[in-house]
Amino acid sequence: MIFPDTLVVQAIDVDTGSPVANVALVLMLRAPKKNDYRVGPVITDDAGHAKFTRAQCERTIARAQEMFVMDYFGDLSSCAPTAQVRVHFPEHVTRMIEQYDKSPQFWGRAFDDAPALFRGLRTVRNADFESAQVTFRDSEIAARPEISIMLKRTKSDAADGNRG
Repeated sequence: MIFPDTLVVQAIDVDTGSPVANVALVLMLRAPKKNDYRVGPVITDDAGHAKFTRAQCERTIARAQEMFVMDYFGDLSSCAPTAQVRVHFPEHVTRMIEQYDKSPQFWGRAFDDAPALFRGLRTVRNADFESAQVTFRDSEIAARPEISIMLKRTKSDAADGNRG
């Protein structure tokens, strides 16, 4: 995988065309063998933007290999040229928070600013949206490292008229 210095992902509401703030996104990198790498989550800002950096990808890979020695293999350059950004599953957000609350010294090691990330994760709106992902090739983001992920509100959220 040839990753740009920064990949900007914009979350957009399918129905309104508006940016979606406060949604946790993850970047999935396909490792050459063993488990794939999950970078993030990164929470979208008021403009619906989440930024994933090459340095962040490299740190995530190094930390995964340190924390789980037998489970991960390879570096960023050895990952497949195809990657995916997806809405972090609400149940995964919940599980992350539970794990961090039980053992912040261990689970916090995976992130640059774990306290800030976990404060943010407690308020994300991922459950308001259906599962979504966008797959891309490194050649597609080489010249313009920006992609959009289109989010559709869950039926119950849309029925409530919640456009928050």
